[in-house]
Amino acid sequence: MKSRNIIIFLAVLVSVVVAILSLSDNIMSPYVSFDDAIKKQAYVQIIGQRDKSIPVSRENGSFSFVILSEDGDSMRITHAGQIPQNFDHADRIVILGKYDPAMGVFAADKVLVKCPSKYAKER
Repeated sequence: MKSRNIIIFLAVLVSVVVAILSLSDNIMSPYVSFDDAIKKQAYVQIIGQRDKSIPVSRENGSFSFVILSEDGDSMRITHAGQIPQNFDHADRIVILGKYDPAMGVFAADKVLVKCPSKYAKER
């Protein structure tokens, strides 16, 4: 009886590990280019700098903005939620989500700001 329980436990444990590893590809994906995000239409993360010449648009509990890649490409981002703290001062913005071809925008699950000045030494 005990060996049967151990075998069941090990089978469940292996199943959980396999499930986590298969999902981690989507969760922990490396940054992709804007073109790859559009082509893949899968859950990815992109990084860029907010285009401050285009104002942030707010409506119905969501907001949208435009980010620029290092190559100069631009992409409109929408996020249903609050604007992150220090959003206006962010050096770079990390976006996790999926490109929506019907809307022509990147629908963000998470918007994370990177603000290096926060971590710089005070003089």
